[in-house]
Amino acid sequence: MATQTVTEKIISDAKKETENILKKYKEEAAKIKKASEEKLAAKRKEIEQEADARKKAEILRAVSQKRLELNKVLVFEKRKLIQEVISEALKKLTTHKKYLDFLKELIENSGEKDGELILNKKDLEKHGATLKKFLQKKGLKYKINTNDKIIGGVMVKREKTIHHGTLELISELLKDELTIAVSKKLF
Repeated sequence: MATQTVTEKIISDAKKETENILKKYKEEAAKIKKASEEKLAAKRKEIEQEADARKKAEILRAVSQKRLELNKVLVFEKRKLIQEVISEALKKLTTHKKYLDFLKELIENSGEKDGELILNKKDLEKHGATLKKFLQKKGLKYKINTNDKIIGGVMVKREKTIHHGTLELISELLKDELTIAVSKKLF
């Protein structure tokens, strides 16, 4: 019986030891599981934050790109409107009460005494007689011709020298100033 008691004692101690080892490994497994879950949760949170940041960056980039496209369209439309205003103003200059004086001044400023005076057809019809009298009075000998490619002003041509006083050239030379002035008035 003593052997049986010793055996039972050994088995009992072995069971207790097994339970303790099992308990210890269960606790360790629980700690490892908890640590893994925490790492997994942290990684998940990091990935979600990174995904949110990427989404926001993508949205901001898309918004910026749309804004840029809209700004390009707006600038294009503004430039178009400014050009239309300048073109319309140039057309109206030919009806201004001092336009004839302007033409006379352009002719005088050329410094040429003879050659070819080039006007557009409308200016010749409207101011031709007055300009002929002006040329005679000033002792200028010009052959008067028309060129419908110019919207106003004059060109004085003598041999290979051409004095450009067309409204197109004047507006081109003053393009930046005109654009700024018109845009200030419009916008």
